[in-house]
Amino acid sequence: MANLEYALWAYFIFYPLYGYLTHEKEKERLIALPLLKTVTYRKTMVHLWLPTLLLLVLVSCNALNLSDIGLTWQWHLPNQLAVVATVLTVAYFLVALKRLDSSSKARQAMMKQMDHVKWFMPTTKKESHYFILGVAVSAGICEELLFRAYLLFTLGQLMPIYLAVLVSSIAFGLGHIYQGWGHVVRIGIYGGAMALAYLVTGSIIMPILFHVIVDMFSGAMAYKVYSEPRNLD
Repeated sequence: MANLEYALWAYFIFYPLYGYLTHEKEKERLIALPLLKTVTYRKTMVHLWLPTLLLLVLVSCNALNLSDIGLTWQWHLPNQLAVVATVLTVAYFLVALKRLDSSSKARQAMMKQMDHVKWFMPTTKKESHYFILGVAVSAGICEELLFRAYLLFTLGQLMPIYLAVLVSSIAFGLGHIYQGWGHVVRIGIYGGAMALAYLVTGSIIMPILFHVIVDMFSGAMAYKVYSEPRNLD
């Protein structure tokens, strides 16, 4: 089992480096050959699920238990509030999606917001299906289990919990180096917020659900603004 844990730690150390060294070439390739975007989506899902499957093997072999990685649930106040916050977030995103259909200003603002990852976002119906149902769901499940559940638990045994939150959030941000250094900081802060949500609720389930929803709506919004332009008021 120790070898599997070493492999997981190798992922946390080397995957950000791999992303840093390859993302510019990958960006140029997709800009030149956008039809290869679904191939990149499939590769991204493999990169997410391989270390997650290693983690699940550790659980199945009793090297870790479900409570160690937050796969538990209690219907207490923090989780109730998390459910309410998630429902409100979905409502907000639905309104935002609807607004994109009728407002050119909203579309332009969203284009500007997503400009740094335009090369990676879906622009066709096929790409949107891969991104929304594949990449977004995979990222929500795998990144939360890896960076919040496993990494936070493991680091928490070696250092104070606030340092564990900080280190796991930095690692999460670095895993998104392909978006640029400024966004590494932003995503690291988001990771810290998810870590706090995990600690408060005592369950990784709501952070997973929230993460999936955010990424799915990001894909849906990108598809709306980068697909065929429409004449709007």
